[in-house]
Amino acid sequence: MAQEFVGRWSGEVAEGAEAAHDQFVAQLRTPASADLLRRASITEYAIYQDGRALDIVFKSEKPSIIAGFLRNKRLWPSFWEFSQPGAVDMPQNKPLVFHWTRD
Repeated sequence: MAQEFVGRWSGEVAEGAEAAHDQFVAQLRTPASADLLRRASITEYAIYQDGRALDIVFKSEKPSIIAGFLRNKRLWPSFWEFSQPGAVDMPQNKPLVFHWTRD
């Protein structure tokens, strides 16, 4: 099995952007978004959320994808505000609200 590289990100939904965030997460659940994630060379993408607080974990077999993925406007919205690098692959203090893995 190929090595996976992990991106971990912690932050929050910008104040006033909660509805846009909910719409974004709903859009991620569509076949078109799953296809986009596959084409972006992502192997796993998870969003953990408690209120506006977020932890995002994403994985790829290509190390260059990790940094570039943060600039992908279709899969990484501008209303997410960074606070610090994430610490774990499965945050225990926030419920999982979205999870996708490449089949």
